[in-house]
Amino acid sequence: MVALNILFAISFCYIVEAAPPVKRAANPTVTVPSLGTVIGTATSVINQPTVTGLVNAYLGVPFASPPERFSPASAQSAWPTPIVAQISKPACIQQFSGTAADQAFLEYLYDNPGGPPPEESEDCLYLNIFAPQDASSSNAKAVMFWIYGGAPQFGWEGDLIYNGSSLAVNHDVVVVASGYRNNIFGYPNSPELSVAESNLAFLDQRLALQWVHDNINAFGGDPDQVMIFGESSGGYAVKQLLALPPDPLPYASAIMESEAASAGANSTGWDAVAAEFGCTTAASQLECMRGISATEIKTYISDNSLSFLPGYDGVTCADSSTIDAAIEAGTFAKVPFLIGTNSNEGTPFVTELDPSNGATVVEIVYEVTGLNISLLVDALTSIYGSGIIDTVNVFASQVITDLVFTCPTASLFTLAANNGYDVWRYYYNADIPNEQKFTNAGAWHSSEIPQVWGTYSTVGATTAQIQLSSYMQGVWSGFAKNPSAGPGWTRYGTSLLGLELGVIGGLANPTGEVTVLTAVADYACVILDTLDEQAGLSKRKGRGL
Repeated sequence: MVALNILFAISFCYIVEAAPPVKRAANPTVTVPSLGTVIGTATSVINQPTVTGLVNAYLGVPFASPPERFSPASAQSAWPTPIVAQISKPACIQQFSGTAADQAFLEYLYDNPGGPPPEESEDCLYLNIFAPQDASSSNAKAVMFWIYGGAPQFGWEGDLIYNGSSLAVNHDVVVVASGYRNNIFGYPNSPELSVAESNLAFLDQRLALQWVHDNINAFGGDPDQVMIFGESSGGYAVKQLLALPPDPLPYASAIMESEAASAGANSTGWDAVAAEFGCTTAASQLECMRGISATEIKTYISDNSLSFLPGYDGVTCADSSTIDAAIEAGTFAKVPFLIGTNSNEGTPFVTELDPSNGATVVEIVYEVTGLNISLLVDALTSIYGSGIIDTVNVFASQVITDLVFTCPTASLFTLAANNGYDVWRYYYNADIPNEQKFTNAGAWHSSEIPQVWGTYSTVGATTAQIQLSSYMQGVWSGFAKNPSAGPGWTRYGTSLLGLELGVIGGLANPTGEVTVLTAVADYACVILDTLDEQAGLSKRKGRGL
């Protein structure tokens, strides 16, 4: 497994039945003011043959001009002829790092499993838009704007798991998934780039969001009811949009799924790549690197596990102390938000590790997170108890779950609520049989996604899973429609008993939610808080267990 200095949670893809939605109606056509005409396709709901409703899908709508490598994208200009938007565009350049075995494992899980890998291109700044057939400018629907996760090394808005047909048809919303650049192409960290131009991926996301705000009404979306949501590094991007909000604000609510990672100091990856391709002494390293093929760069950064993370530019990305200060000052966007994690986030990060090699819990956690828990092992052993500590990998995965995901999320949730924000928290705890991709998987990192989107595999799907997915689609889409009403359980600070954590898919209610004390999830945070604070993952303030 590739070591990460600061874990940027990765986003897992799932095998969805390979047959594409069947085209069954006349092609929907919209005219976007000042840009031009878009011809979409009317298709059935993916994986749900009993649903007779159709969705208007517009796949591959450009929100920017094809970008110059290592430069901020420019707004899309008008297109002279109608755009046929019926097939997803290529993915941005992907990076799957590590040894050959590591790369094979990553590609098996994430590179369009169940089908051929997507084509890749630097011309990749496009949107996939899914709208109910009755949506129009005069009958506008709430909008769900998705930012995918991916380490931040990979990800594709065209992945079948991000097919918005079920949400659109069954829950009456417009769904938008956006492409954006990742790895060195999204976060080059070149010294020749100004600070404000360094985080190209975040700039891509903001440009896409602004495009949606300006133009989604043509597709039947309400620009005043846009909800941004994302998972893992996509959830982190949502947090940055809240911490450093655009003006005017292009969204009205937000959901962060498994957001827990931090950016870091600019990496040395750029220097290594420049040296490899003989660009170190060039008059302009940028111009020299622009002349190297994308395939060569991709191969080198993947084989050498080079890391390219967002930098704290104060424009698109803030560190945790700045975010905390923004919450306390009220400059963090004052919109309702839902935030949560899964009960077994850490399991995929240790599943590759051989338990027979003698590695200790301390060594495994350090390899995955770069954090040293050696002084906390005795206390953690006591608080976790048997069943967790008996197996090294299970013990390590639980520490990773709490250290990197649960506790930072609890801290952000509490700090925001204590400063007057309308915030709710969930805890996904569904152990679904047909999604156990490896031993001891549980409710693993990103396993909630197919339930949120209704794109779970129908092979082996249980009645409980189908009902749970319908429930979760309703919660997420309902939050987009009426965020002030909340997701259906108690907002922080309004329960006399402290029942403020919505457990989704647990044994008590496998098809819905049960509200419990936050201590059910946070019991180890009293031990891990100090280490998290030292690592810069979050500030510990105002937590009550």
